[in-house]
Amino acid sequence: MKRLLASLGLACVLSPIAASAADGVRVCLNWAPGADHVPLYAARQQGAFADADLAVDLRPGGGSGDAIAKLASGECEVAVADFSAVIAARARGTKVVATFAFMADSPLAFYSIDGAPLASPGDVQARRLAADPKELARRLWPRFANLNGVAADAVTWVDRPNNAKVDALAKGEVDVATNTFYHHRAEFEHAFGDRLLVLWWRDFGLNPYGNVLVARDGDLDAAWLARLVPIVQRAAAGCVRDGAPCLAALLGANPHLDAGQETGKWRAMQPLLGPQRLRGTTLGAFDARRLADGLADPAAVDAATLSAAATNRLLDTSIVVP
Repeated sequence: MKRLLASLGLACVLSPIAASAADGVRVCLNWAPGADHVPLYAARQQGAFADADLAVDLRPGGGSGDAIAKLASGECEVAVADFSAVIAARARGTKVVATFAFMADSPLAFYSIDGAPLASPGDVQARRLAADPKELARRLWPRFANLNGVAADAVTWVDRPNNAKVDALAKGEVDVATNTFYHHRAEFEHAFGDRLLVLWWRDFGLNPYGNVLVARDGDLDAAWLARLVPIVQRAAAGCVRDGAPCLAALLGANPHLDAGQETGKWRAMQPLLGPQRLRGTTLGAFDARRLADGLADPAAVDAATLSAAATNRLLDTSIVVP
């Protein structure tokens, strides 16, 4: 009888724990899984989410706008999206906010090969620039040029989609190619190796935030989000220190991906996630002075909309750039 009562007592103690379910968190990705998502896959594969009673479902998407639309409609609890899409959504009245920066530095750059120098923005004057008509680099060019004392009309734009820029540069159809997306850097490096010359826009006044982790305003006080964000932050710090386990987690969950290609993409992504210039500062944090860097016309967005587009309140300040 004593053993029976003891067993019943233990069952009463354990039953609330057994009955409690993990919080389900659907993450709408901005695109197909890739090297820019490795902290999420690493945290899930290593059990960090499960240990915090979070059941995380990573869902591929069709762009930043798609991810934010799904977040706003309740199809997911958080999303990965470009920060410029967060600002645009808030300007439309969609109450979403960036809580963590996957890309603390921007991949925006000019690329060229051999020959003429590419050491400052002035070096692109009177040259042919390959760019997609709609890409961020082309939209920001007038502002970037003005910041650096270059006439915006001093270049000749040559329309090329992103997947045709390497070929255009190799054939001499253009002198310089713009690059807006981190993963295309791997393609340029593979094609040109040591011949590749790079001018980073971040070194000359514009360094917009790229991919960020987005939540709804109404969830900022939710306990599950307070647990989620530092886990992603900690996983990201681990990936900056050693990317191999993180890549393995991504490839294990997505066996259709090409390991060689994702390795090249990760080499391009890693310094954006944890820039050495920010070493010792809170990883994934937002600098208010840079929130407008991705806007062609900062005056077109009011200060309240801009400041409300990002928050550092959920970050663990003890987790820093390694």
